[in-house]
Amino acid sequence: NRMVNNFRTMHRVVWLRLAFLMVLPQGMLAEEHVVSPAELRKELAETAEARRKNLKQVQDFFSSEPVREALKGLPADASKVERAVSSLSAEELARMAQRTERIQEDFAAGALSNLHLTYIVIAIAAAVLVLVLK
Repeated sequence: NRMVNNFRTMHRVVWLRLAFLMVLPQGMLAEEHVVSPAELRKELAETAEARRKNLKQVQDFFSSEPVREALKGLPADASKVERAVSSLSAEELARMAQRTERIQEDFAAGALSNLHLTYIVIAIAAAVLVLVLK
């Protein structure tokens, strides 16, 4: 008896769902979320260009003379860090590019001493290596 009641309940639920689907406007069921190939190519190109720009910014930072000087004598030299940078995710790379650009501007404006720059570079190099090794 219990099994028959469960079957009847399930049968009613199926019929209610079918009736509900028949009553819905067709536009709601066929809502399209299609991206055209041109839009997709454009988005991919923009993403690739942003990554290229961010990668260049961070690599330029680590190849600059003050940063190379700051990294001298450390176990992780600039070339190791530069190679690790290319392994960062797009989001991590974008954040790193913003930080390195700000540091370069502050250093050029005289807001950072060589000692400050050294500490910052060590921290950033360590962060890059940790992010890549995680």
